[in-house]
Amino acid sequence: MSDGINLRPWREERRQFKQTQFVYLAVATLLLGLLLSAFWWWSGNQSIHAVQEENQQIREQLSLLDAEIREVTELRTKREQLLQRIEVIQSLQQERPVTIDLLDQLTGSLTDGIYLTDVRRQSNQITIQGHATPSQALSDWMRKLSKQQRFREPVLRSVTSDESIGASRFDLLLPLAEDR
Repeated sequence: MSDGINLRPWREERRQFKQTQFVYLAVATLLLGLLLSAFWWWSGNQSIHAVQEENQQIREQLSLLDAEIREVTELRTKREQLLQRIEVIQSLQQERPVTIDLLDQLTGSLTDGIYLTDVRRQSNQITIQGHATPSQALSDWMRKLSKQQRFREPVLRSVTSDESIGASRFDLLLPLAEDR
């Protein structure tokens, strides 16, 4: 009757099988954990590297934009300077006929014996220096100037006799009439 009794240590074999299975499963879990940790570390480093590259590109773009901003600022400054020059040139061109008319009226009113040595225009007045051979010539000329449309009443600032040239030196201020 040897059929009914099993003398093999089946429980021991089963426990050993389960223990081996547990060790394999623990090693596989450990390897999987290490693999996941390595992947997490690698992906973190990749993300950091990508962010650093992106930051570097942003810095480069910012430096390019700063250079463009400086260039635009310089161009705006040059533009403003050119606009100011254009404005000055336009005002000079507008005043040119006025200046010519002033000189025309000034020289057209000169009488014999009046010699001009210096004529200067400063905003709305003309300073005239010269000499007159008879003193009466200066008085006549001042009367003629006061009748001109472009001038107001002339102001004689000084008259001195100069014996070396035989004439009287004068300094005259001639205000310009407004709105003419």
